Amino acid sequence: MTWLTEALSQRMQERGLAVDALSRQLAVERSRLNNILSGAAVPNENLVRRFANFFGEDPGEWIARAEGRQPAAMDLPATVPEGFIKMARVSEIPTGEMAIVYHDLVVIAHADDGFYAFGNVCPHAAGPIGEGYLEGHVVECPFHAGQWDVRSGEALSMLATADIPRFEVRVDGDEVEVKLDDAVISQGMVSR
Repeated sequence: MTWLTEALSQRMQERGLAVDALSRQLAVERSRLNNILSGAAVPNENLVRRFANFFGEDPGEWIARAEGRQPAAMDLPATVPEGFIKMARVSEIPTGEMAIVYHDLVVIAHADDGFYAFGNVCPHAAGPIGEGYLEGHVVECPFHAGQWDVRSGEALSMLATADIPRFEVRVDGDEVEVKLDDAVISQGMVSR
């Protein structure tokens, strides 16, 4: 276990918080929180800060300790893999929900008419768009309520200062696959 998974598990146990309760209070999807707790995912700095604030602790200390334990394998790749990449299972993303994948840089949204993939980094304040809200085909950033159309990536509100990158999606059985382009790496460099 990493320091972060131990700290979260311990504090949740001390307060009698289940994953569902904490995910609702922090507006983080359950599957993402479960992956963080199991060590299968590493949260971005903004989410680590939110964890610390929720538990009334120093965000700077949490960030420093969490960064000291992140494996080098989680660094961004220098190039984008070619072709479609398996990113999630259909069964993991209920209709009306989203999943954050690929080094916290891509969001897969499950709208009524199918799956859409787009960049997770808000161009306004580098917030995690995938931790926001999905209503129909509109996603809203949890930081400043910027909104985008998940079908096109088009900015729909004044706080959405630019369009977000969109990625091609296909479903193969229970697998949701995404074809990335260089825009995914570019937004990752902006968020660091």
